[in-house]
Amino acid sequence: PGGTDRPRDEWSARRRAAGLEHGGVTKAIRVLVASDPDSLSGKAQKARAYAVPIVTEGAFEQVFAECCRNRS
Repeated sequence: PGGTDRPRDEWSARRRAAGLEHGGVTKAIRVLVASDPDSLSGKAQKARAYAVPIVTEGAFEQVFAECCRNRS
């Protein structure tokens, strides 16, 4: 929920290149990236109901970069 520091199309390209899927909040997602992890948005509330972690873009960037390094 909310805006991101990087443009969405940049994130989409990086996500696709890493083989990650993008979609709505379901029980199957592993993480929700949000500008405000304390958001009360519908997506954030649904993520909390499914016990899905909500992280900032910066936190996701760190984990994503580490994951990409480990795949190389």
